[in-house]
Amino acid sequence: MKLRPPTREERQLALLWGVVAASALVLRPFWLAVAPLMPACPFRAITGIPCPTCGTTHAAVALMHGRLGAALAANPLATLAGVAFFAGGLAAPLWAALRWPVPDVPAPLPRWLRAVIVAAVIANWAWLVL
Repeated sequence: MKLRPPTREERQLALLWGVVAASALVLRPFWLAVAPLMPACPFRAITGIPCPTCGTTHAAVALMHGRLGAALAANPLATLAGVAFFAGGLAAPLWAALRWPVPDVPAPLPRWLRAVIVAAVIANWAWLVL
């Protein structure tokens, strides 16, 4: 994959990513207070089968309490996405400030990468169903 200098817009987006991640951490007490008020999954209530995002709230709350294992058990894909979001939120502003090169990702994403994403969602759903 080729590397290129980040554009001004990409640097701004990286800084915004950092602000959003930091804001989510600052608002942690609010998220923990609101989480119990979240409604049950309507798809699961109707069908008895968990939807692909079932367990995301439980995973987020477990992550906020530092319980990685419980978060992974609740929803592995949501846990990995949450960890990646916060890791990126920490790294992206630094990366942008230092103007380090970024990968030149083609649009649309390559077919193999789209297949991996679909497979990850299906595997995650299978984990939740079984």
